[in-house]
Formats: sequence, C-alpha cells, structure tokens
Amino acid sequence: MDFTRQITQAATQASIATERVSSMSRVYERNRAASANTVAVLQKLATGNLTSTAELLSAAGSALSVASNLSPKVGTAVRSFNAVQSSVNSILKIATASSHPLVKSAADAVNTALKDVRTKFNAWAGIKETTSPASLATSTGAGALLSGLLGGASGATPHLMTLTSDAGDTFHFNLSTAAFDKLRRTTKYKVASQERLNRQEALQAVSQGGETITLSGVVFAASGPGAKQIDALRAIGDKMVPVQLTTGYGEVLGRWYLQGVDEEQEALMSDGAPRKQTFSLEFGRYGEDYKNL
Repeated sequence: MDFTRQITQAATQASIATERVSSMSRVYERNRAASANTVAVLQKLATGNLTSTAELLSAAGSALSVASNLSPKVGTAVRSFNAVQSSVNSILKIATASSHPLVKSAADAVNTALKDVRTKFNAWAGIKETTSPASLATSTGAGALLSGLLGGASGATPHLMTLTSDAGDTFHFNLSTAAFDKLRRTTKYKVASQERLNRQEALQAVSQGGETITLSGVVFAASGPGAKQIDALRAIGDKMVPVQLTTGYGEVLGRWYLQGVDEEQEALMSDGAPRKQTFSLEFGRYGEDYKNL
C-alpha cells in the first residue's frame, strides 16, 4: 500500500472513531445501567479504529522513505494530516471530560504516530519545523508546492484555482472548499488522413482540436463543508454557460464548460452522509472567438 492511500485511510478511520466516541459519550451521559454494555462496545470499536489509524500512519512513515514522486499528492497529504488531527483533538476533548482512559490512550498513540509521519513528510518536502507558512510561498523545491495549501499560508492568492462566470458565480478551489490534488490538461489536434494507391497515406493538419482539463481530489466532510461544495459545482454546471478558470499563481486559462462532475462517497455514517468524497471535474475548452448561439 502506498503512502497516499495509507494516510487517506488513516483519516477515514479517525473520522469513524470520532463518530463512535461521540455516540459513546452521549450514551454514557445517560448514566443508565442498561447502557453500560453499549458504551463498552462503542469504546472497543472506537479504540480499534484509533489503533488502525496509528498503524496506518506508522506504515505511511515507512512508505515515505521509499516513495517516488509525491509532488502531485501534496494536497492530499496536508488535508489528510489535518483531518486526522481534527478528529484526534475532538476525541481527546470528549475522552478527557468523560474519563475514558482507553480511548485517550489510543488517541495519544495516534498523535504520536501523526507527529512522527509529519516530521518525516516535512523532511521530505524540505520544510523546517519553525518555517512559517508565509515563507513557504517563496521556498524552493517540494516545499514550494505547499504554498496556499497550509492553513494561514500567504501569497498572491490562497486559492489553487478560481472559477468565475459572466453571471457572477464564483468558486474558489482551496482547503476550505474542494481542493484538488491532480490537474490533467489534454490538447488535441485534428489531422486528416488520405488514402493513396500503393503509397503511404497522406496526412494534413485540418484544425486545432479541443482541450480538456480534469481536476480530481478528495474532500473529508467531517473537517470541511463537504457535499455542499460538490453541489455548488453542480449548480454552476447546470447553468450550461462557459466559465473562466484562473490559477492561484495568476495564469488565466481562458473560458471553459464544466462538462461533468463525478463523485464517489465512502465511509458512510449511519444516516448515509459520507465522511469522504472523491471527486473529479471535467472542463472542455469553450473557444475565445465564437459565440454560444
């Protein structure tokens, strides 16, 4: 299992543990003898999730030493670390107040494993422990990729990309909405072929083909707006009008149609709400020199 998959699974396990600890606390506060068994079961399950989280983080630390190019996955790593930390903080607050030493011990183990893998990740990225987010924006190497991804980072803009429409719709891709980990841009050229008798076919450039941009990433609903952001993107796509894309570093990519929104929900809660959403957006180039009739 690779580094990225391990840390995202760790974030999912921590989110499940948070829900179970919260349920355990609510049942415990009822102070009924009949609830003791339920509390014990929830405590065992939550402790198991936390143990799995710590094991996955430890394994991710080992995988990091042999990982290849992780640059496209920096956003995933940062969000996963933040999601785990948020979950552990919530669990420790509940466990300390309710006097559940087993849960607290398991959460402390996650904190230790998280600190270790984060230290290794920072070393890989060339980030000093005392480095401020502002200075990361001007750093070199992999550390520069973290500009705009860390909380409080400063720079020309804190967004990975901004989507705007003529109607005034605006969507910022960043950690507080739906940050993407991967951008794929495809440009095609139309070349026609002509069959020729006893000779190789002849090729002729006919026109410039279309372009597509595909953005993909992961949203952890427990530590952010979650599904509402995907729905906001669908609402923009429903209007069937071109939008302008501008990168966080200031490059205007031009006008595009949002052609598709693909969403996969995982680790569902008891009411069906997802803890984790994997999404993919496809944009097609609109063309600057013709009207949408």
